[in-house]
Amino acid sequence: MNSIYPFEQWPLDLLVDYVLKVHHRGTREQGPVILNKLIEVAEAHREDNPNLLKVTDHFRNSLYDLDTHCTKEERVLYPYILEMFSAHSIGQTVIPFHCGTIQGPIGVMMADHSDELDRHNRIAELTDNYKAPEGADEDYVEAMQLLKQFRQGLDEHVALENEVVFPMALKLEGLAVE
Repeated sequence: MNSIYPFEQWPLDLLVDYVLKVHHRGTREQGPVILNKLIEVAEAHREDNPNLLKVTDHFRNSLYDLDTHCTKEERVLYPYILEMFSAHSIGQTVIPFHCGTIQGPIGVMMADHSDELDRHNRIAELTDNYKAPEGADEDYVEAMQLLKQFRQGLDEHVALENEVVFPMALKLEGLAVE
């Protein structure tokens, strides 16, 4: 995983906090701002770039699906991961996850990640990799920059969970459950 932070060296509870406060919160706060900018730009360029309407629809659907995804993590998966981490840190065990293991929910989260990356690949294709056309107005340029930044955050979010948080949680589950 390419990052300026050594995530693999962070404790699991700090990783969860980072995902929640940087990625989940960032998606929920920045997503609507980006969507509003996209709507404005798509309407202004409806005739000369109809792909922006498709981009706006994909992005709107992404925000809805990401909110659902984040809510599942926040209400079900992460509380159990934090409970395991806390119990393990004081030498205790926790009762097994309500469906036996966290492997199933993690598989669902990873499938969600894959779906979102596919959707954002389509957005990248429709925007020529987030490039505003020659001579585009500053709102158009800003919308493409915001989309690109969102994608970079999504890439970090997915890699962090898939490559660091989930493997650490699965390893901990093997150590921490009765």
